[in-house]
Amino acid sequence: MKNKTLRLNNVSKEYIQSNLHTSIFKNISYSFESNKSYAIMGPSGVGKSTLLHLLAGIEKAGNGQIEIDDHIISQDNFEQRIALLHAHIGLVFQQPCLINELSVLENVILNSLANNRFNQTNYEQGKELLASIGLLEKLDSSVTSLSGGQQQRIAILRALFHKPSFILADEPTGSLDKNSADQIMKLLLDYKKKYAMGLIISTHDIDIAKQCDLILKIENQSLIQHTY
Repeated sequence: MKNKTLRLNNVSKEYIQSNLHTSIFKNISYSFESNKSYAIMGPSGVGKSTLLHLLAGIEKAGNGQIEIDDHIISQDNFEQRIALLHAHIGLVFQQPCLINELSVLENVILNSLANNRFNQTNYEQGKELLASIGLLEKLDSSVTSLSGGQQQRIAILRALFHKPSFILADEPTGSLDKNSADQIMKLLLDYKKKYAMGLIISTHDIDIAKQCDLILKIENQSLIQHTY
């Protein structure tokens, strides 16, 4: 399978509020490969979430281009960016953001339900994913019956259900105890290897970061590779 590249080309981003301009990034360039894992580090408020949102097409850059392979995401309109998100990007947040009214299995296969593409194959794929994390017996249960760590695992399965090129995970272990955090990180890395996906994860935890192939730190509005 050909590796895909998610690329920042001279990207700048600033927020304007009450005529106050706050610069987050200035002319950053970096290429993320779909066969590698990356940890994004930096203090709270430095722009870790903003970076992931830019890469996912959720936010638009002020200047510069964001590309996946040769397709320029930053030139797409909102509908085109959402379509690209569904096709190539899986998102995991610090909170699982599951839908309580849906069953565990329905949360896993949510992408197919939302796009009216549900079929028996989706159902079986969802069951297979649940079996892989030992939660098959919970398929018809409410997600409210699960522990925090179990809910985050369901959120990860939902993100990778459509086998995206990249998983972008924003502090996915931030609200978990160490044992649950280690399980979540192992799951992400296992699926990254199994499906040859890129993994880009923001974290404050150096022990989590060290499990990735590369550590990048946001400082002085730039993205810098670090070794610990």
